Amino acid sequence: MTQPPPQQPSPGPLSPQHGIPAQGGMPSPGAPGPEGSVPQGGYAAPAGGYAAPDGGYAPTGAGHPAPQGGPGTLAKKPSKAPKILIILGSVILALSVIIGVVLAVVGFGGAVSSLDDLEVFNSGNGTITAEEGDSLQIYVEEGTPAPSCTVDGPSVGEGTSQNSTAGTNEATWVSVDSFTAEAAGEYVVSCDGGPIAVGPPISVGGIFAGLGGILLAIFGGALGFLLLAIGVILLIVRRSRA
Repeated sequence: MTQPPPQQPSPGPLSPQHGIPAQGGMPSPGAPGPEGSVPQGGYAAPAGGYAAPDGGYAPTGAGHPAPQGGPGTLAKKPSKAPKILIILGSVILALSVIIGVVLAVVGFGGAVSSLDDLEVFNSGNGTITAEEGDSLQIYVEEGTPAPSCTVDGPSVGEGTSQNSTAGTNEATWVSVDSFTAEAAGEYVVSCDGGPIAVGPPISVGGIFAGLGGILLAIFGGALGFLLLAIGVILLIVRRSRA
């Protein structure tokens, strides 16, 4: 008597083809399961990550900025403003004083030399030696009426329209007439009346240069000193805070 062949189990919801082990046992720990299946009790960590203690995963440190205050934080550089103010103030102060003093000495020195070149003739008549192109003025004491004067020499030309005032220890002289020596030689000046003085015009440019030098030394020096003081104060405050 022949036995019927054993019946094959039909695929069902509990068969291994659906990722669930057949009855009779569980897969051993660590054994690979079917492709796409998830182990019981957790899930797989993504590539590049690592398992966290709470069952999750933590991303890798690549591409994430360092926390504030960490080794990656750059220290703030101190401002250079105090040093710049100190240097700038020192330069302005030094240049203002030096240039101002030089201008004052040269300017007023030119005016003083003009006063020293005056030749006084008490009788109102005198002879003066001049170079070609020299401009000369005739002076009388301040408050004295302008006399009538004549000039004789190699070549007498028109004088300047500038009015000059020169002060000496004895008197103050004001210009009343002028002429130009167009050729070198001796020139005779004759005036009716009291004493006269003959000499070059007072250097107006020298006077203005002298005054400008004084103003430059005062105001330029004050500006430089102010910038220097501000720079020093800022530097002291920074060091006290540090």
